[in-house]
Amino acid sequence: MELLLLFLTVVFIVFTGANILYIFSRRGNDLALAENLSIAYGLGVGSISLEMLLLSLFKMKFTFLNLIVPWLILLIFNVIVLSRAGAGFRGTPAPADKRDHKFDLLKGILWAGIILEVFYAFFRALIRPIESYDAVAIYAIKSKIFYLAGSIPADYFTTLAKHFPHPDYPLNIPLIETFVYLTLGGLNDLLVKIIFPLYFVGILILLYFAIRRFAGSTYALVFTFLLATIPQFTAYACNAYVDLPLAYYCFISAILLFEWFRDRSKYRFIVLSAVMAALAGWTKNEGLMYCAAYLLTIIIFLAFNIKKNSVRDYIYVFFSFAIIAAISAPWLFLKKQTGLANVDMGAMDLSPAYLAGNLYKLKPIFYEFQKEMFGPKKWNIFWVVSSVILILRFKSAFSGIRRYVTILLCLMISGYILAYMVSPIDVRYFLAKTWSRFLLHFLPISVYWLALILKEDVEI
Repeated sequence: MELLLLFLTVVFIVFTGANILYIFSRRGNDLALAENLSIAYGLGVGSISLEMLLLSLFKMKFTFLNLIVPWLILLIFNVIVLSRAGAGFRGTPAPADKRDHKFDLLKGILWAGIILEVFYAFFRALIRPIESYDAVAIYAIKSKIFYLAGSIPADYFTTLAKHFPHPDYPLNIPLIETFVYLTLGGLNDLLVKIIFPLYFVGILILLYFAIRRFAGSTYALVFTFLLATIPQFTAYACNAYVDLPLAYYCFISAILLFEWFRDRSKYRFIVLSAVMAALAGWTKNEGLMYCAAYLLTIIIFLAFNIKKNSVRDYIYVFFSFAIIAAISAPWLFLKKQTGLANVDMGAMDLSPAYLAGNLYKLKPIFYEFQKEMFGPKKWNIFWVVSSVILILRFKSAFSGIRRYVTILLCLMISGYILAYMVSPIDVRYFLAKTWSRFLLHFLPISVYWLALILKEDVEI
């Protein structure tokens, strides 16, 4: 019965996201069905958790009726209004190379490896309860409080939250864990972990189809297999940390943004991209840094193409910025009102004088960077290969659409360097505890970047 309820829970999450995604499809949908479902899952998780936050702000309990009514209303709207307008959910990925359809031994090996890693991720996730220190102390303990209270308690932010590490962390994952507890009817710390390997599968599917848009299926499988077999990536599909969900939101928002850069008639892509970027900020504090890098990338793109920009482009970009602000506002307002601060970053002094006084941190920062990135135990040789390719094809990295992928990655890394410089925590300790996690946040984007760089026979 618990497994049946778990299955229905996942279906409801995907169904919720699909209903929202349907709105973006009213003028066509050129995403594959698997892509739509992968996006719908992450969109559903973020939407349900935001709904739960809003219910708490209005002092409403997490009842089945309260949780389901808004999505039933949306379903009715989609059926009555949008379906008549010809909106569609299932689309076509429209790969650039349609010749690569035959099945061969290499494809079989790659598919077998990817499927094996996926099953192994689910197996490792579901044979143990939530046990990793941060997963329990930062996230799971909050989800249990919310479940037992039937809401976010009125005194949670002023009293309870301050007894646990990082009370200022966003509540996307704790609230969706609470939602799973509610649907299962109890605190099941085994089955609740299904949240995380589903993000893992979603990233792999999105990467495959993103590469299929400019390359053949074998080429896409090679890079999907590459990502699926990186030990650090698979480990975080099982340990209930939020770094993999954050990587998912960063990746899908970036992919959709680059698709809009390629074809600016696809305005629904930049809007949906902005929604997913905002959900990155709702997942972890580092997601807000990603939002800043994301917005700067758009500004740089507009500056490089200033003669090609239309008024409509600027309107949709402004609308996208407004979406990020609107989705981020409830949580940021709540943190401001309750005085929750990030202890890792302190007062965030970004003055030139303060930064100049912390320049000594650059040496240990870059030392730890190279030590982590060139460690095959966690990353195989991915970062080594990426560094060599960047040197050999530096010019290619800054041409066409590749330029903006490179810029986004540079901005994200620069954001982390800045965070390490301004943090009052000992930089060596901070690096040792966090950098291996932070690399995960832009790992899928980096794999996509590598696939772009190595595919020189296609105009991108």
